Amino acid sequence: MRVGPATFVQALIDTRDEFDDLWALYLPIGVAVAAIVFGLVLFAVVRYRRRGDDLPGGREGLPFIEGLYALLLAGVVVFLVAATFRTNDRQTELASDPGAEVDVTAFQWGWRFTYPGEGVTVVGDDRRPSTLVVPTDTTVRFNLRSRDVIHAFWIPELRFKRDAFPRRETTFDLSFEEEGPMETGRCAEFCGLAHGEMTFDVVAMARPEFRDWLRRQRTAGEIQREEPR
Repeated sequence: MRVGPATFVQALIDTRDEFDDLWALYLPIGVAVAAIVFGLVLFAVVRYRRRGDDLPGGREGLPFIEGLYALLLAGVVVFLVAATFRTNDRQTELASDPGAEVDVTAFQWGWRFTYPGEGVTVVGDDRRPSTLVVPTDTTVRFNLRSRDVIHAFWIPELRFKRDAFPRRETTFDLSFEEEGPMETGRCAEFCGLAHGEMTFDVVAMARPEFRDWLRRQRTAGEIQREEPR
């Protein structure tokens, strides 16, 4: 695993900004469509309310206004779907030279984070959550898998969730802009009785601090291995 100047070669993608931009696109369009639909319903209720026993006259064929409205809605749907796929493509694009790498293994009911090439592994369970430590301003490559059933790796603060499957590895990149602890990560796919306790802490550090943390973890692991059994 490398943490160095090469991390600036690849533009960092902030998942929060990406999905906030997408939400900012969906919200006004959704409000406008809802206003039109409710407005037309209210107009029909008032304009064509029952005034007697006579049935209203019918019309044959598709009225021009209704056809135009249907085409407009279809155009809005196509536009939103295209915008969603463009955002998803940016989210799934992998960096050519990530600055850090973490192997993530989900299991009932905990998480194991391994830092390849560093000799560091952090494991937790439903009673003692593990801590995912990552460097900031760096493209972090994640290799995600499940040891048993389907789980979901979810960091709410990043607006990011990815499913973990047995016998299949999923790879994705994330970036962390701000230092410090983040909102608790969790499994977002029901996976058994202790699903609600399948959480993990997330801490982002500046790259020098992250390297120091890796060194301390290696030292602690070596001391534990040398202790008599």
